[in-house]
Amino acid sequence: MCTKVACAVYDMSNTLLARASWRFFTRHPWQLWLTLLSIALGTAVIIAVDLANQSAGQSFRASVNALSGTMTHEITAVRGNVPDDFYRQLRVEWGYRESAPVVEVAIEKEGLQATLLGIDPFAAPLQQAAGVDIDAEEVRQLLTEPGARVRISDELWVADIATVQGLAPNCPPIPSPSPARGEGSKTEDGRTSCPFPPCGGRLGWGECSASGLTKIQLKLTDEQAAELQARLPPALKLESFAARQQVFTQMTQAFSTNLLAMSLLAMLVGAFLVYNTMTFSVLQRRQAFAIGRMVGVTGGQLFRHLLLEALVLGVVGSVLGVLLGVLLGQGLLVLVTQTISDLYVSVRATDLLLTPVVLLKGVGITLLAVLVATLAPAWEAAQVSPVQVQRQSTLEQGNQRRGTGLAVAGVVLMLASAGLIGYSGKQLVTGFFGLFLLIVGYSLCVPLVLRMALHGLQRLRLHLLLRMAIRGVQASLSRTSLAIIALTVAVSATVGVSIMIGSFRASVAEWLEMTLASDVYVSATSQEASRVDGSLHPDWLARVQALEGVEAVSTGRTTRLTVEDFPMPVLVLQPSRYSGRGFAFLEGDAAAIWQRFLAGEGLLVSEPFAYHRGKRRGDTVQVTTEVAGKVNLPVLGVFRDYSATQGMVVLPRGLYERYWADRGISSIGIQAAAGADVAALKRQLQTWAGELQQAGQPLVVRSNQDIREFSLQVFDRTFAITNVLRLLVIIVAFVGVFSALMALFLEKGREFAILRATGFTPQQLQRLVLGQAALIGLLAGLLSLPLGWLLSVVLIEIINQRSFGWTMQTHVFALVPLQAVALALVAALLASIYPVRRIGRASVREGLDAR
Repeated sequence: MCTKVACAVYDMSNTLLARASWRFFTRHPWQLWLTLLSIALGTAVIIAVDLANQSAGQSFRASVNALSGTMTHEITAVRGNVPDDFYRQLRVEWGYRESAPVVEVAIEKEGLQATLLGIDPFAAPLQQAAGVDIDAEEVRQLLTEPGARVRISDELWVADIATVQGLAPNCPPIPSPSPARGEGSKTEDGRTSCPFPPCGGRLGWGECSASGLTKIQLKLTDEQAAELQARLPPALKLESFAARQQVFTQMTQAFSTNLLAMSLLAMLVGAFLVYNTMTFSVLQRRQAFAIGRMVGVTGGQLFRHLLLEALVLGVVGSVLGVLLGVLLGQGLLVLVTQTISDLYVSVRATDLLLTPVVLLKGVGITLLAVLVATLAPAWEAAQVSPVQVQRQSTLEQGNQRRGTGLAVAGVVLMLASAGLIGYSGKQLVTGFFGLFLLIVGYSLCVPLVLRMALHGLQRLRLHLLLRMAIRGVQASLSRTSLAIIALTVAVSATVGVSIMIGSFRASVAEWLEMTLASDVYVSATSQEASRVDGSLHPDWLARVQALEGVEAVSTGRTTRLTVEDFPMPVLVLQPSRYSGRGFAFLEGDAAAIWQRFLAGEGLLVSEPFAYHRGKRRGDTVQVTTEVAGKVNLPVLGVFRDYSATQGMVVLPRGLYERYWADRGISSIGIQAAAGADVAALKRQLQTWAGELQQAGQPLVVRSNQDIREFSLQVFDRTFAITNVLRLLVIIVAFVGVFSALMALFLEKGREFAILRATGFTPQQLQRLVLGQAALIGLLAGLLSLPLGWLLSVVLIEIINQRSFGWTMQTHVFALVPLQAVALALVAALLASIYPVRRIGRASVREGLDAR
């Protein structure tokens, strides 16, 4: 406990410090706002990325749970639709009463792409459906009014299953076991109705094909689900909604982790800037702190006060960052959902999911970074005696003494990074942690490198202004080095990611050139025409084979099978004699592997599949088949592939038909004969495709060049969000450089006034300041190149493979170093424009009077 006098002195000291801080920031509002902006930008990037990721995931969960209510599982067909008779067997004979049939149709209504769901109101618990509010009057309309439809949202419409049936006559009946429904429904002319028209039929406001149920939803316990799974025929599969969400999470986890890492990089740059800002604020208030220490302020009080000051700035900056993050998140959400739809599954997300967890995470990381960044300047201010606090030379001497120690610590951290990355196996998060250790370690080496570089430049015979600019940067290295480090890290991220993306794009282009062995492809597509999906009409193959100018034809069947207990994209291939050149095997004799594949001895797996599942050539994989249950098939070879991040499997047609009854095809590859007119061949195929599209079958005819261009467009869309995050990191660094230059140049107001008094013109003084800014930018640009190259190596060789399982060739791009140096120079020069203007207009008398 303290005495009354001691407590009074303590309270007075705290009040004195609080008032001093208030006066400082009110007299330097630009520094306050730039500090808050640096903090806010770091918070905004973290929150925006989290919001976009979670909102996309929530959109997927909502689509899974649409109209499911309390249902937990659903039955779908391995291919096609669920047979009509099975629903009656399931509900009546097997006794699964808590079940509901669903017919799902893609439609276009009021200019929007939507989904029409046919349901049985007596079987489906509509009032309990998640997010769906259908009142009793709407249920009555569904039951009593022909053609009644209920609009749930712009993307979802609901109708009685009989209404959907009535849109397409002349199909087999669908049995309805509900007592009130009877054994079927009749159209007005007495014919039995069905859910889908025959091939070529049309709905009044949407199109569909095939017959049967899209799915059957059920409410099951774990025991009931296990029992039903054992009773299901091989052609049907049971899947829980929870498992589907888990699959989605597994597929997109690496993508989300990469985005989070980029956002943390922005926060790391922001932490450097906060450290920079707090160091400047300590230096600018060194006289006030010295006076405070002389009147009784202890070092501990000063340390706690600076941490409290940083905490207040962090809280205010975080609040601004939350607001900015919500705005930024809306834009990132578009890019994230586009990427997920291109790479994984279709997701439509328009609303941000703003939760307390996201906000607390962003604010918590920000406050932690701010407090850690403030520890060093606060500790230094608390440890230095009042006399030393007033001497700038003491700080510079101390900075020089610490330079060697920091460099040694930096080398140790970089070695630790290499060891951590090398011995962390396939751990992605550990790889990113090693990457951040590399960045921090390199940053600690920068001050010593800067001092050596500036010392070397001093020996050159340069123009007077250049020598003065070099000496000015060197004399203030304790402050300028932090701005240079922040800009170096930001630009190095641009260098590393640019090399990685460029190498990846070049590798994908080379892979597409090799893989697309045919000249023209005909493919059934999804509604968005973004992926091969569905079946081509059986007449297609015969018509293509009969075309003049066709030398060879290959067919493919795109489906999803359960491989190693995980739903996996599978290509069933009936190759032509040219198809073998489309596979680049990672090991083994390619000719021997291909011959064994043609003989139907096993399957091929992609590189991502082999990496994630730990498989090699000669191993076996377990595949759940339609007629024989689970079988183990040998892996004949592992091939390079960039089409599916979770991996894919290729089966020969003969082996597939041995275990599955499916005989459909999804795509046809056409090799034109020598001298044939490929353009004319493509036009003929497009004419046929147009006729079938009018009949309701979505398909596309594309040349190999069209597919290459489309694939690279998807690639560019995939990395659009990465480019945005890189830009945000640069903006964070730019704000920090601007703040540092403002503080540095204004701190030297007296020095500049003396130069003016000794004959320097305002223009010469401005050129001097521009020279210092250009030197800072040039040093940051040059220092970013080694770090950027190291980052690219880690991203390509480690992070990329652990994220997605594929490897690529590293490509060297001559323009990347030039762009990096130019970017750093431009950023530094732009940041110096306002300080230069102020210095040019400053009064000599006011500058000489400054203290």
